[in-house]
Amino acid sequence: MKEQKSMILYYVQDEKKKIQLEVIGMSMSIETKQIKPSDLNTQIGKLVGIKDIAPLDLTRTEKPPVIFCMPEIIIFSGISNKKLDEFLFSYKNVGLTPTKLKAVTTPKNIHWTLYQLIQELSSEREQIEGTARRLSEAKKERE
Repeated sequence: MKEQKSMILYYVQDEKKKIQLEVIGMSMSIETKQIKPSDLNTQIGKLVGIKDIAPLDLTRTEKPPVIFCMPEIIIFSGISNKKLDEFLFSYKNVGLTPTKLKAVTTPKNIHWTLYQLIQELSSEREQIEGTARRLSEAKKERE
């Protein structure tokens, strides 16, 4: 994957949260870009500005349902682990509500559409929450 400029893509509905994300990004010299539901069929690589990404065969790609409520999501691209930690620390410190779907671009997911990434993250999130629930229930049974 070619070296990319640091960028944070986000979709949030709360105006205060949008402003805070922009401010944190600016304070860290990271470009921020708001994504929209109209971007759902766009490849992540295109959204982060990769010019030479191979186009996706959209006839073979799952499309979002006509009525799809886009969840909040934050996508980090070209950001070092140190800067990512700083961003997340600042995000938490300013008291923003957690955004459940977060991703870092990878050589694999830059080829996915935004909708595919949301589906993957949502599935992973359900698995994590299901495991946490089962562990919590098992712990209660032992008490």
